[in-house]
Amino acid sequence: MPGIFISEATVPFDMYKHVVAPNAMNVYFVGETMDPVTTYYGTRLLPDFTFDDAPTADILVIPSGIGSHHSFLTSWYGGEDVDGVITGQTSNGQPVAYYGSSTALINWVTTASAAAQIVTSHCWGAFTLADAGVLNGLAVTTFPGYTATLAENYPAIGSLVDDQRYVVDGKVMTSNGAVAAFEACQAVIKHLFGADATDGVMDALVFSPENRGHVDLAYFRPSPAKEGDDPYTADVVMKVGILLLDGAFISEPTGPFDVFAHMGARMDVFFVGESMDPIQTYYGATMYPDYTLSNAPEVDVLVVPSGGESRGADLEKTAVIEWLQSAAGTASWVTSHCWGAFLLAGAGLLDGKTATTFPGYFEELRTAFPAIGNVVETHRIVRDGNLVTSNGGIAAYEAANYVVEQIYGEYHGKNVATGLVFSADNYGAIAAAYVEGSSPPPSPAAPSPSSTGAGDDSGAVKSQLVALSAIVCMSALFP
Repeated sequence: MPGIFISEATVPFDMYKHVVAPNAMNVYFVGETMDPVTTYYGTRLLPDFTFDDAPTADILVIPSGIGSHHSFLTSWYGGEDVDGVITGQTSNGQPVAYYGSSTALINWVTTASAAAQIVTSHCWGAFTLADAGVLNGLAVTTFPGYTATLAENYPAIGSLVDDQRYVVDGKVMTSNGAVAAFEACQAVIKHLFGADATDGVMDALVFSPENRGHVDLAYFRPSPAKEGDDPYTADVVMKVGILLLDGAFISEPTGPFDVFAHMGARMDVFFVGESMDPIQTYYGATMYPDYTLSNAPEVDVLVVPSGGESRGADLEKTAVIEWLQSAAGTASWVTSHCWGAFLLAGAGLLDGKTATTFPGYFEELRTAFPAIGNVVETHRIVRDGNLVTSNGGIAAYEAANYVVEQIYGEYHGKNVATGLVFSADNYGAIAAAYVEGSSPPPSPAAPSPSSTGAGDDSGAVKSQLVALSAIVCMSALFP
């Protein structure tokens, strides 16, 4: 639906697509029509099916958006009564009607929930499940700070939980959303296929130690909250340009996009493509550039995500390399995530610098680009001057927030971290960053990447039938 928060849709997509053969999952987006859906911060995603023709889902995912409840629209998003329906707007002025007023949506959610073997929501998506009556009598959670609102508006809900990243009751899972959605999806994957088959997903998406613990509900360690008043008074808009190429791993562009967009009017965030044609991400989602290499504005923050060809064909794209060199020349911050470091290196931007990349590819980066000064293997975020590189996956969210905090201060770093439901150590990655020229802080050790994770070219599965027809009770999570 229009106005969704992008990570609430793309995180489950990326998580489930990372499950490899023989358990590969067919993951798709469903919209009211086949028109591109404008997310709250303005970027667009293309549905694969409509409510009328979508296949029966084994796992139903309901993301969050500004239309999840009419009170959100009227409180924060310019909501007004339009022909009897509360309607607000996205950050770029596109109308968003209260989702609960859409008979087509609620009927589809009701029908799809009844047919699904597992029903999930993230963040405010629980409000849409509640509108469809799916949460009646159940224990549930939602975005932190909104359990009381959910209980007040939907008294048929059984109970509300505000001290867990996700809650399972029967076949229904509700999560806090954003980074907690990574953890909740991994709990579903682990339940279906077992730890041995799916640890590679956590490796591939660079889960932190606490992200891994949250998968098993071992504890509840949210990011620390902001304190005091906003100390940043400068009225400066930073332009953030994110390279968007065919084959991008979807969390690498969307994670930083969501982090920087959470700064509101203070950061103008956009995607830059080779042309204005839509691109296909590595796992098949369709995304849209806002500018091309030839007409993109000068950027203050340059973001280079990872993709399937970041170590290959993309390095041969002269126009891309030249744009990176030009954009970096005037940017205040130059960043990359996962294999995006290979593109920065190909543009000569890592010569003599200290950097990192996706775990397991450190030696390849050193060998391919011997002019790099140092490749760090022990830290999720590495900084050398105005250059910030990360391991990618969840670490891309952390590294983008590192830049936010360097520019705007701790108040905003914590505000973004809680808004995107970081665990405590996701926010702590800022203090744990390796900064060239200073004494490096200790970095918690994480398991080595699995050979079945993303980043393993030979094991990647792009399209397989859904392997969910027989759900085995491998844990106490689901019936």
